[in-house]
Amino acid sequence: MSTSTVLDRLQAVESRTDAVLRPMVDAASAASDPHGLEARCALVATLAAAVGAGPVPEAALDSSAAAGSDPLVAAALVEVMPTTVEWMIGRGVSESDAWRSMADVPRKIATYGLRGTGADWLAAVATGSVVTVGRLQFERPGQAPGRPDGEQGWGVHIPELGPLDPDACDAAFTAAPAVLEQLWGARARWWTCDSWLLDPRLTDVLGPRANLVRFADRFTLVPPAAASHGSASTDGSASTDGSASTDGDASIAKFVFGTSVSDMRTAEPVGRLQAGLRAILDTGEHWSERVGTAPVRS
Repeated sequence: MSTSTVLDRLQAVESRTDAVLRPMVDAASAASDPHGLEARCALVATLAAAVGAGPVPEAALDSSAAAGSDPLVAAALVEVMPTTVEWMIGRGVSESDAWRSMADVPRKIATYGLRGTGADWLAAVATGSVVTVGRLQFERPGQAPGRPDGEQGWGVHIPELGPLDPDACDAAFTAAPAVLEQLWGARARWWTCDSWLLDPRLTDVLGPRANLVRFADRFTLVPPAAASHGSASTDGSASTDGSASTDGDASIAKFVFGTSVSDMRTAEPVGRLQAGLRAILDTGEHWSERVGTAPVRS
């Protein structure tokens, strides 16, 4: 499948592909620097080896990204997608759902930039370690935080696709186990989520019936000290002394305000969510990223 065809398939799902990702890929194709071309080939090989096999080694990502420009990295991600889609279809994922999964790459780049998103996340999507099922995204299983050794958990993520409708989330959680078991060949007993949405004070801001709060209520919070035990993308959500961290400040700045923490503190809040989040910060308190688990219903 040609690069142009891949971009056309992505554009059909994510309308910002042509504006954001296609120019990056075109720039990489026009480049003639031998070192850049070598770095691109190395990254494509690294990504291809990770399809169906697990996470891309961070060291390989870091070295490839450092050796090349953002367009080079973007082009490598696009180049590996047909291999990933073919693998996903072979594991029972529909072709449309496979491309919906891939579309998170241009979506994230359009919203946060390539480096603002992180090459690790983009590589996980492009190699099939993160898959979209309905309204939600699910990540390859790992040790469930706060659970006995060996108990696996599938990571849960929320793509930027509009309102977080509870019925749509119910449908995703119902459909996902069969898809994920067939795709990754492993079962999990738990859903795991690591997010500022799980900070209990969100209920005070939005009320118990808000969609975001109802999503968070699906999960039982893991004590911060225990949350660091496991692989559910905890991202430092627990400090070494067992207290909740302040990582949530950076998350809400990025995902809700679309800016830095310092700029968020002076920005004029727009809407009830931003106003409520800022009100907590204005008291001198911080938002925490919390980790929670929920049982997988068979």
